[in-house]
Amino acid sequence: MKIGINGIKIRGDKKKILKSFIEFLESKNFTIYFSSELSKCFTKSEYKTYTSKNISKLDFIISLGGDGTLLNTVTHVGKSNTKILGVNIGKLGFLSFDAHDVFEKIIDDIINENYSLEKRSLVTLKNHNKTIEKDFALNEISIIKKDSSSMIKIHCYIDNKFICTYWSDGLIISTPTGSTGYSLSCGGPILTPNNKNLVITPISPHNLGLRSIIISDDSKIKLKVENQKYNFLVSMDSRSYTFKGNQEFTIEKSKFCVNLIHSNEFDFFETLRKKLNWGFDLRN
Repeated sequence: MKIGINGIKIRGDKKKILKSFIEFLESKNFTIYFSSELSKCFTKSEYKTYTSKNISKLDFIISLGGDGTLLNTVTHVGKSNTKILGVNIGKLGFLSFDAHDVFEKIIDDIINENYSLEKRSLVTLKNHNKTIEKDFALNEISIIKKDSSSMIKIHCYIDNKFICTYWSDGLIISTPTGSTGYSLSCGGPILTPNNKNLVITPISPHNLGLRSIIISDDSKIKLKVENQKYNFLVSMDSRSYTFKGNQEFTIEKSKFCVNLIHSNEFDFFETLRKKLNWGFDLRN
């Protein structure tokens, strides 16, 4: 099997973990390709690198890090449908499993085709004045004020029907996957991964009556930013782009999905309990 490995800032103990993983993969006769980012962590790499041209020929890619690394891996995969196995050696892993003691088992399960494949939806952004090469996001698309302490003014339409004008620090359009991220920290709800909805969450709105709203992911969202003087940011997961002046954006569900590899024992609610400390007495 041909597999890719992507990692960011792999050094110290993480580098030791990577080397042990590579030894095990080679013992299983995998052909390994590094991402260009990961190859920079080594002075001289004996492994080839995968590119956008050959990534579709890989059986799957291992994302080695935390959720940020997996979001970066999604930008590599794009529309190729290459499967992703998230291995968490970072701080927080909603999208990947913790590496300790289970890496060899999940690899053996993949070899034996004893795993589940979960499709995660993405959102795509279009702007009439600027072409964005990687115009999709797995977690969320956010519009955020940048160069001023003043609030940003965003007119929101859903399927060409006016919803309201947001006076706020920004606005988040979240997928079910991203509902446990930035949107959650701003008071948004948690959606299960198979939910066919999007969440619109304001960031510190001036009108306290403005709350998150859940809409169908078949909807088309149009955002008109009224902003004459200052720059503002459009963030797509971990990638940010600067805009200025009055701008119009269209956001809708992407026409492709991300395929995440999970063990057959994967339980989303167990992940929530562990990561968010649900049901734990934190007083001790």
